[in-house]
Amino acid sequence: MKKWNKILLGFLFLFIITFSFSQNEKLIIGRTTGKLSIRKNLEIRTFGFTNSLSAQVTFPGSDIQVKQGDSLNIDFWNISQGNPVSLFCKEIEFRQRNKDNEVMKTKEAIHHMEHGFYSFQAKKAGTYLYYSPENYPFNLQAGMFGLIIIRPKQTDAAPKSLAEVLWCSNEIDTKWHTNAIMGTEYDAENKPLILPDYKPDYFLINGKTTINIKGLQSLDNKKEAVFLRLVNSGLYVHEIQFPPETKLELISGNETSIKVLSQGNKVRLNSGECLEILAFLENTNDKDSIVYHFINPVSNKIIYQANIPVFY
Repeated sequence: MKKWNKILLGFLFLFIITFSFSQNEKLIIGRTTGKLSIRKNLEIRTFGFTNSLSAQVTFPGSDIQVKQGDSLNIDFWNISQGNPVSLFCKEIEFRQRNKDNEVMKTKEAIHHMEHGFYSFQAKKAGTYLYYSPENYPFNLQAGMFGLIIIRPKQTDAAPKSLAEVLWCSNEIDTKWHTNAIMGTEYDAENKPLILPDYKPDYFLINGKTTINIKGLQSLDNKKEAVFLRLVNSGLYVHEIQFPPETKLELISGNETSIKVLSQGNKVRLNSGECLEILAFLENTNDKDSIVYHFINPVSNKIIYQANIPVFY
């Protein structure tokens, strides 16, 4: 009996250690073998981040979710065939460690089939974009990006009854996704790629064309507020116009990104910017739409407009 008790205690110990480890560790795999279906009979090659070898590349890629105050270790495994890549976030300081767990004074990109080790502390609740900064903006546009979601430590700050919606928008220039460009041979020096002028021909939200976005909230639940994460993972400015009767409350992000106008609240996101807002839809007209503008930051001209129903 004592023997079995020892075995049981040993098993429980290993289970606890494994569970604790899994809560503080995250595996991210960088790859250059993704595919994204834009529309019927049109599939383009993409790069991306996944959390397993069998997972498919998505827009956005592998997400990182932690609670405020927690620390996280990231094992970044680069299996991509192209140039070395790394992980970066403008608002969060990633510390990089070597194989001996020593903090590196100078950060380095991770080469093919090698591992990079990062860590960070989740200091401020919010939504953040992380990406591969090498060959910027090519790697970002190609799909090497994901989200870091830091949830408040106090669960009361974001009631569980709220519906959570993510709209991560970006543009695609299919001329940047040809095999000739995306199949560039390995270069240890990471020389910048020669790219054609950026002229996007498709405009996406969560990896789908805007026409396939069904809406923000079901009509049956229009009295319930929606917790909305807005992320601009593209290179253009993204401007979102909400109907006049829709009330917005900023939870996280730059308060100057929201303007209150007579025709409705307008949200303006620069490249890489993220917002968390509460959208109160009770007084919104059942047939109203949210207008998405994709704006060229150089000419300041609207290149594409999408009308997305508020309700479905």
